[in-house]
Amino acid sequence: MNKIEIIISSLIGIVLLYIVIPKNNNKIKEEESTFEIPAIEAWKDTHEKWDGTDGDIVKIKFIVESKNTKLWVKDMAGNIVHKTPFSVNPYSEESNKPTKIYSYVWKLYKSQRSREILPGDYEIIIGTKINSSNNYYLDIEI
Repeated sequence: MNKIEIIISSLIGIVLLYIVIPKNNNKIKEEESTFEIPAIEAWKDTHEKWDGTDGDIVKIKFIVESKNTKLWVKDMAGNIVHKTPFSVNPYSEESNKPTKIYSYVWKLYKSQRSREILPGDYEIIIGTKINSSNNYYLDIEI
């Protein structure tokens, strides 16, 4: 046999062995990652007011599960100190979108539409009726 024939037959043998010998299947198992979305998240922050100064705010994110969902804030005496002037609805079932998460800004400074909120403990309530047993609650210290 000629050297070229030996080289070609060796290469053919290597290619056939590569094809025939089973390989380890190193596929990574895709696990479903399920993570819990909190019903209410709130944190204190600041933003620029209309006059250029910084004002204290509370940023609130909450899950919208029912129609006409509202937000209320009570002080520890049980008085409502703030509520959303509107209600929020979830995405329609036809839209095939995930759960709606709504972001809201509660201004702690005096403005045209809000009064000044003093430091203290407050309770944020998310739901359709203020005294419902299906509401979500979060205590926050300002």
